[in-house]
Amino acid sequence: MIEVGDWKAIEQAIESIEGIINVRVVGEEEIKEIHVLSKPSKSPKLLARDIETVLQARFSLDIDHKKISIVAFDLEEEKKESWLRPVLWGLSWKKNPQTFQVEVEIKIADKLYRGAATGSAASSRSCYSLVAQATLECLNQGMGGIVFVPRGVLVQRLGDLEVALAFVDCDIPQREETLVGATIVKEDVYQAVARAALDAVNRKLVFYAKREGEEGRPLLKQ
Repeated sequence: MIEVGDWKAIEQAIESIEGIINVRVVGEEEIKEIHVLSKPSKSPKLLARDIETVLQARFSLDIDHKKISIVAFDLEEEKKESWLRPVLWGLSWKKNPQTFQVEVEIKIADKLYRGAATGSAASSRSCYSLVAQATLECLNQGMGGIVFVPRGVLVQRLGDLEVALAFVDCDIPQREETLVGATIVKEDVYQAVARAALDAVNRKLVFYAKREGEEGRPLLKQ
């Protein structure tokens, strides 16, 4: 027997079905919803049918399939993409009344890339732009050409939060577009700007590398 509102046994039973990653049952007096995260190896329709069968056989529960929500998630594909995602590895800067210098290190697929930029320190915005430029230079080194170009950076306060927004022009084969990335400023505003630039290009970097790989060219330059 299961106690009303205590759905742990039901969740464990559903998780025992092949292809199920995680389960959450919602409801107090009765089951209102069943949220399922699954691998894409089996269609949602078949999984829902398996869930109905298990609940009927083990708990004598008749659950309307409309209460079952299934989201397919490819863990292996996520792992394949994660190794291409750029990581901010280091950032250092020097500033005097006239000049701002910044050096950025980005790690991609176990390779370390370094970018640098020097320019006017006349305004905070110009310094932010130089940080974005150095960050994207690292990525362009990995791509073997100019793929990402900084368009602008904004650091704004939203209520009690300070947010860095990076706008990046992306030039991949047969397509040009402007990307936007955002990061909450926690301690170092320049690190937040660099992370915002990475946030803007994250998915596009994976897409570009996939396209290159399919066409038989190196994914990333050494």
